[in-house]
Amino acid sequence: MAGKGNSRYLKRLNAPRYFGVHRKENAYVTKPNPGRHTLDKCVPLSLAAIKLSIAHNNREAFKVIKTGAVAVNGKAIKEPKYPVGMEDHISGGGETYKIGVNRQGKVQFSKVPKSEGAMLYKVIGKYKERGKRTMLRLHDGSVIEANQEIAVNDSVVVRNNAIEKRLKLEPGASCSVIDGVHVGTRGKIGSIIPGSMHKQKSLVVEGESGRLETLVGNIMVTG
Repeated sequence: MAGKGNSRYLKRLNAPRYFGVHRKENAYVTKPNPGRHTLDKCVPLSLAAIKLSIAHNNREAFKVIKTGAVAVNGKAIKEPKYPVGMEDHISGGGETYKIGVNRQGKVQFSKVPKSEGAMLYKVIGKYKERGKRTMLRLHDGSVIEANQEIAVNDSVVVRNNAIEKRLKLEPGASCSVIDGVHVGTRGKIGSIIPGSMHKQKSLVVEGESGRLETLVGNIMVTG
């Protein structure tokens, strides 16, 4: 029989570590729709609602989300399988939470003020559009126009769909490790080690537990 695309189902045994679910509690877990974040760095909105105690189980989460009671980045979302990931803001139950990652590589939520409208994004790509406009590809799959010189692996603070501030990848900048064996570590960039034909560009991070070295692609500049 001919293949008809990727499976719409996901078994808990095969779920990415980022989901943070019990492997044998049930057979399946909701699979997020494709788009925005990669599968290994996002969770479906229904699972996020359960983890935030907005709903108690999957059936209740689907009902709550379909009423428009849960918002992502200030916009009401009615799709339970909507993918949410790093630095997204989820509002529901009168509170707003920001998505991150813990030291075990699993999804983590931290409470933020509802008045905080600025979003943090990592720049993962850059290209020129017609009219020589500079466009940036952000870590959540979105694209934004840049009116200033911003490099790949920098971070940008976005408010009202416009870049408010550039956070440059440079020694002394605050950062978070979002992937790799040191995931969840926070610290400051000590030095940047140039890459070569046989080795990727890396950097030294001075974290809470000492100095560590990781790839540039594994960190996000936060300040």
